[in-house]
Amino acid sequence: MEERKKEPGPEKCEWTGRHIGHELHTLDMMIGRLVNAYQSKVDEKAGINRMQGWIIGYLYRHSDEDVFQKDLEAEFQMARSTASGILQSMEKKELITRESIPRDARLKRLVLTPKGMEFQMEIIDNFARIQKALSTNISEKQLEDFYQTADIIRENVVKACCEAGEIYPCNSSCESRKKE
Repeated sequence: MEERKKEPGPEKCEWTGRHIGHELHTLDMMIGRLVNAYQSKVDEKAGINRMQGWIIGYLYRHSDEDVFQKDLEAEFQMARSTASGILQSMEKKELITRESIPRDARLKRLVLTPKGMEFQMEIIDNFARIQKALSTNISEKQLEDFYQTADIIRENVVKACCEAGEIYPCNSSCESRKKE
């Protein structure tokens, strides 16, 4: 357990030992750089930006349902004009197509092309490589303990945010807590 230094002076407010927040932030930054290193090669090869990559992933994950421009606007909090420009660019790059649907010819569902699917498969391969790199030399037990600890920290953060009156990341979690 961490102890507070007791001597007066500028150090009196410092904590000794490691800090959960600092460790998580450092890992987040390092993992972000690793993801960028892998992903930037795919993005560069496809000639896409990060938002277009997210859209490709969204369309892939929702390929069993009709996805429309308005769905992307809501998911990514984009203005209609922004979404329209991004999708037009993706169509020009032959990453997506817009297809009419039988019930309303005015509605155009968004569909990944084989080229778009190819880039999504590369993205999936990258995430598998990243997961493998991150879990190297970690036993199944250690990994399970890590996930359990992460869940506890997440729950602690939600609880602390609710107590502090913070809306995000609590959102509906605060409401459900009030009922308990």
